[in-house]
Parts: sequence; structure tokens; C-alpha cells
Amino acid sequence: MSTIFIVGSSSGIGKATAKLFAEKGWTVIATMRTPEKEEELMKYSNVHLYPLDVTKTETINKTVEEVLEKYDVDVLFNNAGYGMKSKFEDMKEETMLKSFDTNVLGMIRVTQQFIPYFKAKKSGMILTTTSLAGEMGLALDGIYAADKWATTGLSEMLYHELYPYGIYVKTIVPGVVKTNFKMDISAMDEYEKLLKNQSAFLMPNDNLETPEEVAQDVYDAITDEDKERMCYVTGKVAKELYNKKQELGSENFRKYIRNKLMK
Repeated sequence: MSTIFIVGSSSGIGKATAKLFAEKGWTVIATMRTPEKEEELMKYSNVHLYPLDVTKTETINKTVEEVLEKYDVDVLFNNAGYGMKSKFEDMKEETMLKSFDTNVLGMIRVTQQFIPYFKAKKSGMILTTTSLAGEMGLALDGIYAADKWATTGLSEMLYHELYPYGIYVKTIVPGVVKTNFKMDISAMDEYEKLLKNQSAFLMPNDNLETPEEVAQDVYDAITDEDKERMCYVTGKVAKELYNKKQELGSENFRKYIRNKLMK
């Protein structure tokens, strides 16, 4: 039986992934800031809840140490996240620091604790939820875009750095998913048309991918026989846009997106 350590399991993609892997017979270490409030995952005998706040180094270190003393972890799934939309000039430093602390430094803090462990056992997998916003620049994504480009870049760097140790690094790249992921939206009346157009091609007919669909993509990525594949884009719209970028190349794709936003 394999074991997965999931960061950010209280809702959305993280919870759906915890449930799916439990149903597949895996041992699931489901972490969240307030595990005492979780009821649904408690029903699974092979799901074990632990406290973890990616912005607090002490809790990360304590939980990871406790888990690795008791379980043989095969996969780390970084899935905690914080989002915002804002005009660039309106971004507040407090919000930017919170976003970066969660999305980038949080991923770094947890991953650093697992690397020596995976190196010692000469195997392991690190999977991180990035975003379509980390593969292409989209208007009004604010610091979230910088965060996701950063985690994508960090993952690609680790893909090479950890390969000699038998550690595989992968990213799961969702588009717009139907979750309760909270977005901090500033007043942006002047961009009403742009936002409307962007929403229209990112969310046609409000046909959003569900957390359960992403969880299946997570399972497929982790169990893929091609262990050296890094990027797994999820959802019909995100896949179409990602493939369009590959087809057009970066420069022409930027013009393609700009024309969609400005029509």
C-alpha cells in the first residue's frame, strides 16, 4: 500500500484527492490548519488527519517529523493556495505578502522538509498544484500570477535537481475549478469589459471542472508509467489553451489572448 501526504485537504481539490486515494486503498495523510473541524474525512479508516499551516514553519516541521516517524511516504502533494484578482497598481503589500507566503514560501517550506527523506530512500514524488496562471499571463491575476509562475519554475528546477536521487517532480495545472477557493477581488469597474471577455473564454457556459475531476487527474499523474513527465493540465478549456500556446508559440499566443480580451 502506498502513502500520500496532502497539503491543503480541508476542501476543494485537496479533499477530493484525499477521498479518491483513500477509496483506491492508499494511506492518506490529510493535513489542514484545523483538522479538529473535519468530519467527512474522519469516516475513512486509512485517512489520518494532521495539523499544518504552510505559513508556520514550526507546525510544518513538527507534523512532517511525526508523520515520517510513523509512515513511509511515497508522494508529497502540495495543494495549499491563496488567490486574488486586482489591478496591478492597486495591489496592497499586505495581500501580496500573504499570497506569496502561502503559494510560494509555503510550498518551499513543506518541500524542503521532504527532500532529505526522499533522498535517503532514493525514491519519491513531489506533485504541486500550480495553475493555468502559471503557464500564461492573464489580465488582473495580480500577485497570484507571479506566485504561480514561481511555483512552476521551482518545480522545473527541482525536476532536474532531484532526478539523480530517483525523486520525480510533477505539476498539476488546473484552469478554473468549481471550488470555494477564495479570491480577493478589488474594485475594477474600468476593466469590466476585459473581465467579461476573459471569463467568457475561460469559463464558457460556466462549464467549470469539478474538484473530483481534478482529483482523478492527480491520481493519473501520480500513477502514470511515464514518471519523467512533469506537466499535467486539467480541464477541457485549460488543455485547449495550453495546446494553443504550444501550437502558436509564445509571441503569437500573447497576441491571440490580447485579441480575445480586447474584442
